[in-house]
Amino acid sequence: MKPITEESLYDLITVEDVRVSPDGSRVAFVRQHIDRAGNKYIRNIWIKDTGSDAPARPFTSGQKDTAPRWTADGARLGFISGRDGESKLYTMPVDGGEAHAIASHPNGIRAFEWSPDGSQIAFTALSRADERAKEDAQAAQLESDDAPAKDAWEVKREKEQREHEEAQRFDPYVLRHYPYRTGTEYMRDRWLHIYLAVAPADFGEPVKTKPRRLTDGDLNFEQPKWSPDGQALYTAVSRDPESGVLEFYTDIARLSVAPGDTDREVARLTGAGHTAFAPDVSPDGQWVVFARVNEDRSLYRNTTLALMPAGGGDIRDLTAGLDRSIGQWKWSKDSAFVYFTLIADGAVNLYRVRIANGEIEPLTDATQEITAFDVTADGRIVYAASTPTDPSALYLREADGTVRLLYQPNATFLAEHEVCPTEEMRYESEGYEIQGWLITPPGYDASRPWPLAVEIHGGPAAMWSASTRSMWHEWQLLAQRGYLVFFCNPRGADGYGEAFLSGNHRDWGDGPMRDILKGVDALLAKGVADPQRLVVTGGSYGGYMTAWIIGHDNRFAAAVAQRGVYNLISMRGTCDIAYFTDWHFDATPFDDVEFLWRQSPLAYAPHMQTPLLLEHSELDFRVPIEQAEQLFQALKYLKKPVELVRWPREGHELSRSGEPKHRVERLRRIVEWFERYAGAGSDTQA
Repeated sequence: MKPITEESLYDLITVEDVRVSPDGSRVAFVRQHIDRAGNKYIRNIWIKDTGSDAPARPFTSGQKDTAPRWTADGARLGFISGRDGESKLYTMPVDGGEAHAIASHPNGIRAFEWSPDGSQIAFTALSRADERAKEDAQAAQLESDDAPAKDAWEVKREKEQREHEEAQRFDPYVLRHYPYRTGTEYMRDRWLHIYLAVAPADFGEPVKTKPRRLTDGDLNFEQPKWSPDGQALYTAVSRDPESGVLEFYTDIARLSVAPGDTDREVARLTGAGHTAFAPDVSPDGQWVVFARVNEDRSLYRNTTLALMPAGGGDIRDLTAGLDRSIGQWKWSKDSAFVYFTLIADGAVNLYRVRIANGEIEPLTDATQEITAFDVTADGRIVYAASTPTDPSALYLREADGTVRLLYQPNATFLAEHEVCPTEEMRYESEGYEIQGWLITPPGYDASRPWPLAVEIHGGPAAMWSASTRSMWHEWQLLAQRGYLVFFCNPRGADGYGEAFLSGNHRDWGDGPMRDILKGVDALLAKGVADPQRLVVTGGSYGGYMTAWIIGHDNRFAAAVAQRGVYNLISMRGTCDIAYFTDWHFDATPFDDVEFLWRQSPLAYAPHMQTPLLLEHSELDFRVPIEQAEQLFQALKYLKKPVELVRWPREGHELSRSGEPKHRVERLRRIVEWFERYAGAGSDTQA
């Protein structure tokens, strides 16, 4: 068997965005793999028959193809592709043929939905106030049928002219809104708006009419959903664009698109008290289901599934009694059920709720994380999931409850590599039951101690499981280098109810630290972990906790803190979610600076003895790199062992979606740092 190494990342494949055809006979999905030579990700759409053993087949080859959406007759797939630069909407016959662009926007298309009869397309795109004014001036303008098509040189010239004007417009960049940057980009005063395009009668011909923008203002609109009669669109829209809050304060809204209706007023169907988002209309047109979060202490609230009449009215919460957060949801084709995933107790499984009486039924109960799913008319479910032994595969749940593997893109990899086993751990910590896991290395012998790597998740309101896809490779790598790998969900994690979720209120450090170290103590007490070879790492909040632990406990031989928060005072003024620490600590630097300093790992730099590797991305706007710079400079001043790795071109998502070479190099540096100070490695397996 081959060992899993840092470079094994290049060989792993993931399945995304599962969409079943109208007749249920086929499923389209996005297949992602890495082009090692090109240092990039390849995403294409594949199709798999649901009722046969015929192998899955590639449907597109554009390398940047996402968001497959079937037409109502199942004859074609629409999809978004960046194959020619900006993301455009393409369509292609399911049984083969050429892909044709049928809608575009100068700033690229973000998301789209076919109208029920397939004659129109609603999509979202970013636009600025001056761009919207120009669009209004050109509204409903038709291109002349005999106008010559633009050649490649003219298209290139126009693109370069737009880029030049954009650069000039923001030199200097005058800020008027907050946040003004997120991800790895500046927002450039653009807002997401909804557009309506006419689908071509002949899909091989270009559309002559320009898309019409349906919304206006300095507001963001979510991906729209059509009513079954094609007369309205449902979306979620910002309630308070000046709040400076990215994730909250949105309302469900309805927009009429009936023929002859020129009144484009956005009718808000929900209001203050709950943040509501992602509406979907029942196939019979009677109901709208959506997700919502209570805005009172919202960071400590579950995301629940809510239902209201399509025209607005009384809202019924469908899942509040579960005391867990939902993930994704879909209507059954007969409008009798809403299917959803539940983030609960270290797994993400499928459930459904009956609309008539609110009865909830579990549909799967496995050690897995379901990442995407769709439902056929006869009640079968196709879903993508990760498990402890497979990072991504496609499954089919039959109507009788049996589950079979539909497509396993990593089958060859798994046959050639040894996957280390995972064991669940549960233990008590100050009144909380903590769920954790231990991955054991090859040749594991519990009669002697092994080096132990402690991994800590971000969030803090995240939930890891034995199946977390984003960590699967890293955990397996460390195990195969001879480490026991331990991770858990300390108080403040999602998936265990609101009381547990709020357990770290005004206490990011001490309480969760004790939850984590109690698990480490249990492994030390069993004699399986070597007290001289303990290492710890984590990212984002996990970076905070890594630094917090080594500022309060010197047991670890080495630590790697990644993209972490180390100074809550300066974090408040530099990140793209300034409210985040306000809400978690009920304090700002303006009213309780001393408390925030005591809650900052930087304050404990003089107590840090553990050799620390800091990793941070230069374009991280969620947790800006100044956080790592402060801790690095403090430790250098104090003459403590520390290094800082700065990743160019990367943002907060480096470990999950950064440049592949950077991701591989990041893992190499983590392993090298641990082995330099903990002395672990292949020799531990002797």
